[in-house]
Amino acid sequence: MTEYPLISVLVPAYNHEKYVETTLSSILEDQYPNKELVIIDDGSDDNTGKIIEDWVNLYKDEIQMKFQSRKNWGVTKTLNDLIDLSNGEYILFIHSDDYLLAGGIMKRYEYLQGQPEKIAVFADCIVIDKENKKNHDSGLSDLYFADKSKYINSDALKKEIITNWSVPGGTIMVKKEAYKQFRYNEKFIIEDLDFYLYFASKNLIGFLDEKVSAYRVHGENTCMKDENWIRVQKDIINSYKRNLKYYNFRFKLWMVLKIMLNYKPLIAHAISGRFRR
Repeated sequence: MTEYPLISVLVPAYNHEKYVETTLSSILEDQYPNKELVIIDDGSDDNTGKIIEDWVNLYKDEIQMKFQSRKNWGVTKTLNDLIDLSNGEYILFIHSDDYLLAGGIMKRYEYLQGQPEKIAVFADCIVIDKENKKNHDSGLSDLYFADKSKYINSDALKKEIITNWSVPGGTIMVKKEAYKQFRYNEKFIIEDLDFYLYFASKNLIGFLDEKVSAYRVHGENTCMKDENWIRVQKDIINSYKRNLKYYNFRFKLWMVLKIMLNYKPLIAHAISGRFRR
C-alpha cells in the first residue's frame, strides 16, 4: 500500500463570508489521502470567522485541522505564520475566495515526485466570477495572455516570469524545505512575484499544464483595489530589485527594463496628482 506524505493546505482568510465555505469544502472533498488544513482568519470584519469556526466544528473529525482567528496583520505575515503552523512535507496555498479542483493536489504531488530537482511547481486554473460562473478556461492563457509553450525549459520560464509574470493564486505547490531559505516579505501586499523570481533564478520551479484550482475575480481582490494600486506597483519594483543579484547579465537587462516600465505609471500618477491639487 502506497504511503503518501502529509500535504498542508494553507488558507489565509479575510472578508470572504460568501466564498470561504466553498473553499474549505473543496479541500475536504479532494481525494488526496494524507492532508491537513491550516486556516488563519486575519481580522475579518464580516462573518468569515464565524463561518470558518462553524465549519471546523462540523468537520473536525474528518480532516486534520488548525484554526486561528486574530487581528489583521496582512496577507504576507499570514502566509509566513501559516507555514510555521504547518506540519506537511509539501505546502499549497488557497485563498478564501478561491477553491481547489478535484485531483489537483495529487497532480502536483506526482509532478514533484517525478521531478525531484524541483522545489515547487505551479499549474493552471479556471477563472470564475462572484456568482461561480466560469469566465475563462485558463487563467494563464485567457486572463493573463501567457504563452504556456514558453514554460517548457528553465531559461524560457525564467524569462517569462521576469517579462510576463502572470500566475494566478492557488496553483502552486512547494516543498516545505523551500522556506528554510525564503520568507515572504511582510512589507509587501503581493507576495508571489518575489517567490517566483527567487526560485526561478535557481531553476527550482516547474510548470504543470493542468487545471488545479478555480481563481475568483470579483473586483475585491487585494491587488485590484484602487487604494492598493501604488503599493502593488512598488512591490513589483522592489521584487525585481531584491532578486537582481541572482541573475546573470542577460536576465538582469530584462529585469531593469521591467523596473523602468513599472516606474512609468507611478511617475504619471504622481504628476497627475499634482495637477489635480
